[in-house]
Amino acid sequence: MSSSFHTTKLEFDQKKNVFVTQLGEPDEEDYNVRKFPIVEESEWALVKDGNRTLQSTLLLQKQREMAVVDQELEAKRREFAVRMERCMTKQNELRVEQQKIKERVEKFDRFVRENEVKRQRALVKFQNERKQQEIREHELVVLKEKYDNLEKRQKKLVSKIEDNRKFERYIQQVVDILPEGYLELSDNMLKGVISRYNTLEQANASLLQELMQKDDSIDRAQQALAELTKTKTDEVLSYNSTIAALHSQLEKCYQHTVRKEEETLRQKIHHRNQCQLYGQLELAIKNIVDLKCRAVKVKPGQKPHTLLDKLSIIQKYLLERESVYQMSLETATPASTPAPGQF
Repeated sequence: MSSSFHTTKLEFDQKKNVFVTQLGEPDEEDYNVRKFPIVEESEWALVKDGNRTLQSTLLLQKQREMAVVDQELEAKRREFAVRMERCMTKQNELRVEQQKIKERVEKFDRFVRENEVKRQRALVKFQNERKQQEIREHELVVLKEKYDNLEKRQKKLVSKIEDNRKFERYIQQVVDILPEGYLELSDNMLKGVISRYNTLEQANASLLQELMQKDDSIDRAQQALAELTKTKTDEVLSYNSTIAALHSQLEKCYQHTVRKEEETLRQKIHHRNQCQLYGQLELAIKNIVDLKCRAVKVKPGQKPHTLLDKLSIIQKYLLERESVYQMSLETATPASTPAPGQF
């Protein structure tokens, strides 16, 4: 319970409210008078007693309400149990109904499948019968065509037999005019003549075939001869072209050899001229060294001067002469300056 103060609504009867300070015997005139006892306790004690009384009252009230709620809950439980029982009953009935519906659906499905199988069988049977009918109709058409062809052939054969009657009469006439002993004795002379004709026809065919084979062999031989001639002609042409190419190559080699010989001759002449010029130059260098450079002598036991040594000696001599000339130019007067190149 909360410790806060609760406000309560006090209901008073339509009686006179008086405070009684002294209790006594009730009178008849005091019947309609409500008497209140004198309160001697403090305010806080009265408040605590009022709160305790109020809490007890509220507790009783809540208990009564709880009892009512429990009764309602019990009633609801019984109602819920009844409803659940009804629901279970309905669920069982629904399950039974669903099972019945399922069985009916299965029966119907089985019935539909059986009808579908029967329909497929009937359709297959119809298609097979239709194909058989088409085959029979086609066979009938083919047989009719064969019958028509055979009938036409029979008419042609009859007509041909009638046309061949003249040959029979002709063979009979031939038999009549044949000499005795020409044919072997037989019951039917016509067959003997025909057999003789067939023999001659076969001999003629064999001879013709042999002649054709000979012609074919002759044609093959002529073809082989032509091919051989063509092959040999091609070989001769190839050899001729090879010989011409070799002859042309020979001409080129001959011309190249002539050019090489001429070039070799020119080189020999040039080499001879070069050797002659070299000898002249070497002799001139030796003369210059001997005439102008007499101070340079070969010591005993020393190798003779080579051409390069001689050229070096001449170079030194010329450089000395050039230096002397330059010195003379520096010391000489302009009038007495000799012309360049004089030594």
